[in-house]
Formats: sequence, structure tokens, C-alpha cells
Amino acid sequence: MVFIALEITVAFSERLTGVRSLNRPRRAIEWGPDIAGPFCAKRAPRCCPDRLDECSVPILDTLCYCDDFCDRERSDCCPDFQSVCRRRPSPPPPIRAPCEYNGRYYQQNDQVKINCNLCRCVRDIISTNGYSFQCGNNVCLIQENVIDTVNKYPNKYGWQASNYSQFWGLTLEEGRRYRLGTNKPDEPVINMSNIEVLNDKSLPREFDSRKKWPGWVHGVRDQGNCAASWAFSTTALAADRLSIESRGAMVLDLSPQNLLSCSDNNQGGCLGGNLDSAWWFLRHRGVTTEACYPYTSGVNGKNGTCLARDLQRDRWCPAGRQTRDKLIYEATPPYKISSSVKDIMAEIEMNGPVQATFRVQDDFFMYRSGVYKYSRTGSVSAFQEDDRRLYHSVRIIGWGEEVISQRLVRYWLCANSWGTAWGEGGYFRIVRGSNECEIESFVLGVWGKVEADTVLRELLNVFRAERLQARTELERSRGRRHLRRHRRRQNKRKKQKS
Repeated sequence: MVFIALEITVAFSERLTGVRSLNRPRRAIEWGPDIAGPFCAKRAPRCCPDRLDECSVPILDTLCYCDDFCDRERSDCCPDFQSVCRRRPSPPPPIRAPCEYNGRYYQQNDQVKINCNLCRCVRDIISTNGYSFQCGNNVCLIQENVIDTVNKYPNKYGWQASNYSQFWGLTLEEGRRYRLGTNKPDEPVINMSNIEVLNDKSLPREFDSRKKWPGWVHGVRDQGNCAASWAFSTTALAADRLSIESRGAMVLDLSPQNLLSCSDNNQGGCLGGNLDSAWWFLRHRGVTTEACYPYTSGVNGKNGTCLARDLQRDRWCPAGRQTRDKLIYEATPPYKISSSVKDIMAEIEMNGPVQATFRVQDDFFMYRSGVYKYSRTGSVSAFQEDDRRLYHSVRIIGWGEEVISQRLVRYWLCANSWGTAWGEGGYFRIVRGSNECEIESFVLGVWGKVEADTVLRELLNVFRAERLQARTELERSRGRRHLRRHRRRQNKRKKQKS
């Protein structure tokens, strides 16, 4: 138990008081109940009149006193001084509130929010002190028992779990409502014909689109508290394919806010949307860039009013700037790839990332690293529920394999839209080849609409920038050579003078 001591040194002046000068530390001390004694009771004599500095007892790393002088405004008496020397009963121990959480104590009927549930301090005859917290029964998005179990058996589950501050305090229902957002496709959409993928060559054991097309595959973004994975995965895939098809001439971040606010064809905005309607919008109307129409719905959870009706005509961006650049970018109709693992791999290696829809289990929100597979350690299983809102869409950007507990595990490498603080820098790996969480059931590719004159103009701009950079480097190199020659001449002159 910690005690509190305030030390004040008082010097008694012989010249003014006639008392010999003594410097005895004066301490205002509050002793904890666990050092109640005995102290004065074990010395002889127990108590001393007036002031006697030798009338002391060691306590912790200091002294306490049993003389009359100690019992003043700022007491440094021993804990049992009052009961032994003054014959007064010892003060009762401090009353501590019956319920404790995170180092804080709560009285009966006090309420506190623990994770996603509101809890009340109530009497409990089973508890050791007769009180405990009675909490609501919401299933929380962050489940500590899942984290502990998955991390305790890494060889069994193959991945690690973590507590995310942005998810703490949310219920599982709120996590599904705010962080997913892709509706399960209707049967006619799911049953659309697959394209034939040229799959006549051997595929590598590992592949990462970011390495084959450096700078052309876009990074991870954060949809925030808006169920807009349908808009994020769609615009990100369209942007990736435009970059790759234009050979780097059109590396653009396309605006999910444009799609979210303006696509009203059977879409729910921040309440979820359909991929087929999203691609219809990109085909017929197109979207602008993120710089022109920034994302805001992740903060306020609202769809926002469409501010992009006449962008191409007005040349005015919602971000508040005018431009002469091309403002609207479109895509062709998407095409469906079969659930064959080799077909999906061949499509990614040949044309770039693809879009995949999968069913999210409750433990997926806590994924930190490794190769994800549903652990069945949580409170709820999405497989037990028939709800279109349990789906999410991401980009598959590659694949690989890893040995876990002497087993070769093959996986997909995917880009999520929950920010870079989640998962492996915003990415995750999931078991490949067994349709884990339906990840291989509905996979789409797309071609961006690349106009020849636009590509040519962009390529000319790229070449112009490269020439400017080369010229700058040349001038710097010439400057460095000139400086070296100048220094050599100076050194030569100094040597001649000496």
C-alpha cells in the first residue's frame, strides 16, 4: 500500500525562541491500512511527552513518532499512536466500492460500459465480496475469448487475432452494419456465364500484382463507418485495370464518394449496395477522381447529396477547383470468372486484380496476420444466418503458399477497405482452393474504357516528365563535375603557393 508524505523542514531559531535548534522533518502522512502496526505498542516506553526525536520507530524507508509533538496539524505519528498513546479507537479502514473495472471502483447500482455492453454493479451472493457487474447480452465485435483462443493455438488456426480500438465498443450487429456493405448477388447475377480464361501455361507458386505492375495497383483505403465496400472495391478495381491497360498513363484514384452519392439504381449508399448496379453506373455514367470528389461518408455515415451531375460540362469539382483535365472515367461491363482456382489465378496474372465477394464470419474482424480460416471460436456463425448483409467485397491481388505446422497452406492475397491499421497493413491472406467463406464463388474482372487520345496525351505527359527529370539529373551531374574541377584547381593552386 502506498503512503503519502509531504515533507516540510522547519528550523527552530535559538535566538528568537530560546529553544535549541532542531531540524526534524515534518511530514503529513496518511498510512495505508496494511501497515497498521504495532509500532508504538512495541517500543519502551511506548509514548513520550513533549518532543523527543528518539521516540521513533522505523517504518518502510522512514521513521514514525510516538511523542506528543507528532500529534499536530501535520502528523507524522505512527499508525497506532492514537490507539496506544491517546487511548482513542483506531479509525475504520477506508470503505472501498464493491465493484471494480480497469482499476476504478463502482458503488451499488453504478453503471459502466464494458466493451459493447452497459453493466450495473449489483449484489451477487456467489461473488467473493457479494457484488458483481450484471451486463447486457450483446455479442461484441471484439470478442476477447476469440483473441485468446486463436492466439493460444497458432498451429491449429494458422493466424493471429488482435483487438482493434476502432472496433472496441461496437456490437457485432453494428460492425456488420457499418463495415461491410456488399449485398449477396441475386441468383440471375450469380448464374451469369463465365468467360473462358486462357489457362495453358504453368502458373507460379507465388504472385503479387504490386510486384508485376509496381505503382499501378492501388493501395488500401478505409471506408470508415459506412457500409460501402461495394463502392470501394468497385472503384479500386476499375482504377487498377485502367492503370494496367494504359501502361501507367492513367494512374488515378477513382472516387467511391461519387459512386456512393450518385448511384441511386437500387442502391442503399451507406446501408449497402449491389455490385451489378455499381458496374452499371461506371459503364453508363462513370466516376471522377478522388482528388475531384473526396470521400466524406466514412466520417458521418451519410450518403451525401450527389455533386457530380455535370462534371464534364462544368469542369468544376466538388472539392472546389476548376480543371481542364478529363473528369469522368468509365468501365466496360464486368465479366464473371469461374470458381476454378487456376482460372482466377490466370486472370490475375494476365490482367490484374479481381473483385471477390465473400461471407464474413465474426472472427474475421479480429484478424491480424497469417492465413485466415474461420476458427468457429466465436459466439455467432454467419453460416447459421441467411442475411444478404453478411457479405463483403474486396480485391484479390495475388496468391502464395506457406508451411504452417508442417502443412502446406495455399492462400489468396487480398486488399481490404478497413484502413492500413487492420490486418497485414490493410491486406489479408485467406485459404485458397476450398472456397473458404465463399471467396471463390463470385469473382469479377473488368476492362477500363481507355481512349486512344487520352492515353496518348497522358503518355506524352509521362515522357515529358521523364525528360524533365533526366534533364534535371544531367544538370545536377554537370554541376557536380564542375564543382569537383573547381576544387581540384583550388587545391592545385594551394600546393603551388606552398
